[in-house]
Amino acid sequence: MQVWMNGRFCDLDEASIPVTDRGFLLGDGFFETMRAHEGKIAWLDAHMERLDYHAELIEFPLDLLPETEEVESVVATLFEQVHRKDAVVRLTVSRGTGDRGLLPPETPDPTILITAAPFDPVDPNIGLKLATSQKVRRNPHSVAGGIKSTNYLDNIAAKQEVQKIGADDAIILSAEGTVAETSVANIFGIQGDTLWTPDEDTGILCGLARDSVLQWAEESELEISVDPKTPEELREFDAVFTANALQGLRVVDRIDGYVVGVPAKTFFNKLAQTVELSLCNGIGI
Repeated sequence: MQVWMNGRFCDLDEASIPVTDRGFLLGDGFFETMRAHEGKIAWLDAHMERLDYHAELIEFPLDLLPETEEVESVVATLFEQVHRKDAVVRLTVSRGTGDRGLLPPETPDPTILITAAPFDPVDPNIGLKLATSQKVRRNPHSVAGGIKSTNYLDNIAAKQEVQKIGADDAIILSAEGTVAETSVANIFGIQGDTLWTPDEDTGILCGLARDSVLQWAEESELEISVDPKTPEELREFDAVFTANALQGLRVVDRIDGYVVGVPAKTFFNKLAQTVELSLCNGIGI
């Protein structure tokens, strides 16, 4: 298995980072997880724009990031070893080697890694079991929470917590105790012709699949609500689902042990098919 690291392809076993790498020592970095179908990355331009946003937020020089065309070429080469129609692609950026202390070097020497691995899409109607994390809350003022930071400890802790009670993923609450997102996805609810999702101010990472769902809802002239909701209030929806740029949409069938929603009676399936076609065709949002 090969990876692309710092401008060249190498075997996975040969890829290494210095012990002084800030991404390893301090979580000083960011990443994008992307879906590739038959070698073509879905929503690539949007992913690259978000990489730029991550970089700007932590004052990382944009000119050190790979260009879109280079990423396309690298992924096309890595895809040849996947032997599947779909692959999960991860582009990871660390600020690289630095001296001890918190402040980064004025001129970073970054570590940039691109990997591709087989990915098998899951039927969106196979229900997820969610449970509310009691450990973790989203912080709307957190820099790390607003980007795909390489420090994922909050997400790891929340998922570990709920896995112990048989849940697939965690509902993470806002600082005010309302629903924010899951550990890996944005969350939505359907009530009649209204689509609900948490407001950006709850401290969520606004994913590209979230953008796609909201765009579809606007084009379909659906009402969109961002009113705060508790986990208990989610049980009142006709359907609850999650969205991310790798898995697409996934229906939720249980929250904290309670059965929720009847997705077949809603517009969920039509929306899920639209998002999946977008991912497979590699088109932009």
